[in-house]
Amino acid sequence: MKTHIQEKAALLLISDSVAMLFSFVIAILLGHKANFTLGLLYTHRWGFAALFVPTLLLFFVLDGYALHKVRQRFGQQALILGCGLLVSAILSTFIFFFFRDPVPRAVFLIFYASAFALVVYFRKVLNQRMLTSTQWRTLIVGDGIRSLEVAQFINSSAYLRTEVVGYVSGGNGSLAQGKLPRLGNIDDLVSVARKEAVDQVIVAVPSRDDDLIRLLLECMQSKIKVSEFRRVIEEITGRVPIDYLNDNWFLLELSCSNKRYFWYTKRLADIAASCIGLCLALPLFPFVALLIKVDSRGPVFYSQQRMGRGSKPFRVWKLRTMVDGADHNNVHWTTDHDDRITRVGRFIRKTRLDEVPQLLNIFKGEMSLIGPRPEALSLVEMYTKEIAYYSERHMVTPGITGWAQINYPYGNSIKDTRQKLMYDFYYIKNRSIVLDLMIFLRTIRIVLTGKGAM
Repeated sequence: MKTHIQEKAALLLISDSVAMLFSFVIAILLGHKANFTLGLLYTHRWGFAALFVPTLLLFFVLDGYALHKVRQRFGQQALILGCGLLVSAILSTFIFFFFRDPVPRAVFLIFYASAFALVVYFRKVLNQRMLTSTQWRTLIVGDGIRSLEVAQFINSSAYLRTEVVGYVSGGNGSLAQGKLPRLGNIDDLVSVARKEAVDQVIVAVPSRDDDLIRLLLECMQSKIKVSEFRRVIEEITGRVPIDYLNDNWFLLELSCSNKRYFWYTKRLADIAASCIGLCLALPLFPFVALLIKVDSRGPVFYSQQRMGRGSKPFRVWKLRTMVDGADHNNVHWTTDHDDRITRVGRFIRKTRLDEVPQLLNIFKGEMSLIGPRPEALSLVEMYTKEIAYYSERHMVTPGITGWAQINYPYGNSIKDTRQKLMYDFYYIKNRSIVLDLMIFLRTIRIVLTGKGAM
């Protein structure tokens, strides 16, 4: 079975769901005192939901559906799944404590024991028969730096199970792909694709004339998938390669989708999250403020002008984590072991408590919970001069956490900012409720463990 990247993640999700459903049936059959009937399953449907939903969410938090984890040793995957089920059992215990009609204790215990066995077994079978045993045969059109880069990405991503059989080019192959064979001219594309029994053709040439388009259409008629190299890199890495962007990319990729209902839903979620977050943080504020004041002289809060949506500046608020006047020389980059950070400030930064006041910015609509991180005005001015299309990231509302923050560590250079911009453009292009939820869940893991990007 040939599967795409998204289909592989969906298969993992479906596999886990089916395994847990079977586990619940087994638990009811073996652990319930009443005779097994379908009505008995229906009676305990909410109990199953209390077991099922936390488990899936925890699998997401622990990167259980991140495809690059599939290539790890299976023992590591089993450990991640076991940790997720263990924490889920603890959460479900609290849920059953506050709500009536819990499942019997024997059903509870049998469910988690059988869920671990079945989830691990189903995943092992899935990995062997669908995710790792099948091969995509891929042919690249072009012999320049574009085709070299996409071939390197594919070859370095073993979990894709994709074999690059070679390339065709219009020139003499002077920019050959290392050990990758040149299989012919672009005019031979269709015959080469059929001869090599390829499943996918990746187009990596700067321009496409009518003749090439006709050949690609013939490949599609032969049920060969045709992909553009930028999109392939985007799917593999989760970032947009900005070195190959032009004005047309923004017009074609970002202007065609209607995100109105997404923004309505996102805004409602932001208002709810900011209100709940502020209510939960309010009792802790006096203690945190006292620690900040005792540790170093200066105000409790720190404010700064940041760039918002539509390139409109706004004032962001944070709890002060550095000595007073740390940025008097207009220095905004923070380095590892920065001596400007106070002792309390290090703890506050690690737990992300310094970001709590930004919930006020979210409530006002200046920020969102999820989005590209807002930068200081002086840094934006520098980045705009040094990095092409940097200002385009301001077409969406900035956020406390985002795709770049969970995938790339804190940066303090132009190179780091370029890398983060690639992730920002991926988010801007693919933004959705599902992606926002994924970012939120992975942020929870980073905050709780203190490990990760951000």
